[in-house]
Amino acid sequence: MKAAVFKGEGKLVIEDVPKPDLSKDLIIPKKYKPNEFVKVRKEELVLLRVLAAGICGTDLHILSVPPGHTATPGAILGHEFVGEVVDVGSEVDNVNVGDLVAVDPNIKCGKCWFCRNGYPNMCPEMTTLGIYGNGGFAEYAVVPAKQVYVLPRSMDIDKAVLFEPLTTAVHNWEKVNLKPGENILIFGAGPIGAFFIKLAQISGANEIIVSEPSSLRREIARKLGATKVVDPINEDVVEIVHSVTKYGVDVAIDASGVPVVIEQAVRALRPGGRLSLFGQQNIHAFADKVSFTLMNQKELHIFGSYAAAKSFDQTIEILKKRETDDLKNIITHRLKLEDIHKGLELMRKKEALKVVIYP
Repeated sequence: MKAAVFKGEGKLVIEDVPKPDLSKDLIIPKKYKPNEFVKVRKEELVLLRVLAAGICGTDLHILSVPPGHTATPGAILGHEFVGEVVDVGSEVDNVNVGDLVAVDPNIKCGKCWFCRNGYPNMCPEMTTLGIYGNGGFAEYAVVPAKQVYVLPRSMDIDKAVLFEPLTTAVHNWEKVNLKPGENILIFGAGPIGAFFIKLAQISGANEIIVSEPSSLRREIARKLGATKVVDPINEDVVEIVHSVTKYGVDVAIDASGVPVVIEQAVRALRPGGRLSLFGQQNIHAFADKVSFTLMNQKELHIFGSYAAAKSFDQTIEILKKRETDDLKNIITHRLKLEDIHKGLELMRKKEALKVVIYP
């Protein structure tokens, strides 16, 4: 079969590889302990025909030189994927051949303190399909049965493929706890920012203010339900927030990863407001730009968020809603597997919002 294989040093190669089957155990290096391995018995595996796989910003980080994220050389990339079950191991009883399933690519041990106390996303034994083990940029994939979630067979594949990244937004959403009638400021209208816009809309937000420099993304933000869209290059985000809200926004979420927005968020939030650092990777990059005195004076609540812990079934229910049908608008490019490098380049140049690969 055809697959996109990571060769290290920024190299992703489309090549012919053996089609996987369920004749052997799945063995994958661990994320934090690459010299140790996660083993899943063949009896507990399923074989999927991959129907669609999204390109993630993490894929760009893996393929940058120097890399911004680790991955296993020789692994098939693609951790955002959905497929049809074509074979199941002898002990699998949660899915059947023919089921449409989404994949949680992060395999946890289920036995450590974190897994047993509600923080499986913090599992130190974790590994990830499509990064450390073979993923969805291929025609077929072998996945542990415990990692798949059955979707309605009637669900549009363009919605289904959004499952994995949406689970991370839903996980974060539980933390910020936006209430009906509250105001929210979202920095960045990429795929994750788009999810937050839609979650705010269906949660009954009053003002949904989005700060985004890209005209393409600003237009999509409007279509998804943003009530006010700001161009931060030419407009003052904080000034606009205070012109449309009485005391500032109740919630601010960074979905951009740009350090300067944290300083803006602190000034835009009302006293007692909630701030999610979802997109931030390097706290030192903004530590000297933010007034911690103002944070204290305003008694702000600040949240981190990492991957997803228990938002999977909830995400399916959100995807089943007709109100989320327009999320498909974030998919700006649909490409065949052999054109994956075109999709990667479009994302690097920020000429695409979401690129989906159809093997």
